[in-house]
Amino acid sequence: MAQSLSTATSSEIEHVTRLCQRLEFFVVQPPLQVRPLSHGESNQSYYVKTAQGEYVLRCYPADSAICRQQELRCQHAAAAKGLAPAPLCLNNHYQVMLSDYIASGEPFNYQRHGYHCLVATLAQYHQLPVQTAELDCCRYLAQLAAAVAPADTVMAEMLLPLQQAAKQLQQAEADTVLCHLDLHAGNLLYAAAKLWLLDFEYSQRADSSLDLAAISLHFNLTAEAIEQMLQQYSNNRHRPDLLATLQSKLPAARLLYSGFCWLWYLTMPGCQQQAQHWQQQVKQLAEVL
Repeated sequence: MAQSLSTATSSEIEHVTRLCQRLEFFVVQPPLQVRPLSHGESNQSYYVKTAQGEYVLRCYPADSAICRQQELRCQHAAAAKGLAPAPLCLNNHYQVMLSDYIASGEPFNYQRHGYHCLVATLAQYHQLPVQTAELDCCRYLAQLAAAVAPADTVMAEMLLPLQQAAKQLQQAEADTVLCHLDLHAGNLLYAAAKLWLLDFEYSQRADSSLDLAAISLHFNLTAEAIEQMLQQYSNNRHRPDLLATLQSKLPAARLLYSGFCWLWYLTMPGCQQQAQHWQQQVKQLAEVL
């Protein structure tokens, strides 16, 4: 969101500009400038400037089956607490969402910006009272596996520890909260001396250990850094009793989150390198679980 791309074609910009002109939001403030922002694997975002303000237009795949109303509710709730840019409109017909633009932002850097702001922001988000679907880890794992090309022996062998991790996590003491479930640097924007959460596409109620697992994996945290994160998170939740529970659940959560990423990337064209990275994570984590 903080980095613009220089490879966008003029036809792409023209298409997005025409799309903006069809939206009621821009009737009284036509776009003066449109440029691409950092694109994700499945969605594309664009900076749109008008005489009245600056915005981010997020474009979704036309065939996406994800509930955008749930995403909108989660972002609204986060924005109300100053944790996210405010969503301004959702157009299901054109598959776009418009949000405020956060100027002068940069992707969150765990070492430079410090883990305190990330953990504090996450603890606040986890306590938001948003009604959403609740993630069933076993069912979601089965759905991801079914979407991949026909299974072979290697696939079956790798799925077994993931299935065991999913069952282990569901049988453990639950801490069900509003999770983000996609916490990597590209979805964490540091601007104006604070952290902003972005992209609530997968946000729903789930066990808090999955978000903490995501942070530990995406930022390649050491065992010591993980312990600091868990301690700080428990303190921010004002739940010192959570620490021991999270410590016991995190190995399964890390394995399961890695499996989710591996299977998801397997279904995405041109993402073989990312799939291989997460496949290796699954192998390594399964050995020590």
